[in-house]
Amino acid sequence: MSAVMHGTVLNMGKNLVAAALVELFVVALLVSDRVAAQDLPDFSGAWVLDSAAPPSGDISKTLVVRQSLTRTNVRGEPMKPFFKDLTVTRELASGTHAETYVIGVVGGTVPGRAGLPRSHRRVGWEDKTLVIESGTYTGPAPQTGEWTERREVWSFTPNGRLQLALTSSDSRGGSSTVALTYRRQ
Repeated sequence: MSAVMHGTVLNMGKNLVAAALVELFVVALLVSDRVAAQDLPDFSGAWVLDSAAPPSGDISKTLVVRQSLTRTNVRGEPMKPFFKDLTVTRELASGTHAETYVIGVVGGTVPGRAGLPRSHRRVGWEDKTLVIESGTYTGPAPQTGEWTERREVWSFTPNGRLQLALTSSDSRGGSSTVALTYRRQ
């Protein structure tokens, strides 16, 4: 084999090794991103109610959950991955209802006319649980005037089932908590 051909073969081999190393590095980054975000639970998947639920129109028999993982900032630069939002599609007695919750956001609405209810929402992590709080009120602050509150606490059981604790309360003195367990479909 000539020296030129031998050098070309060696360069091709080096290029193949370099390409394989780049691919391996990219795969490692993708896996490490998911692992870094996995410090917090990922509730994504299709779930079916596994526990006996009291008869109620707002208890979902099935849930489809999508939890978005963000790896880049608005300029496209890499950043520490985090779960950005949670989209939940619920099958209720009244039909299918989908809602997206932006994780880490506290907000609400103020109506344009007096006497209409205001709303508030908070979605955030408390240790390894995701908490979604929402409510409406007609007074100057939450839990004043006529009001309603709902709190959902999302977590996993030790055997990997989805556990939801739903607490509802209102200005008429009503309060209830329901614990639900879902298994993957």
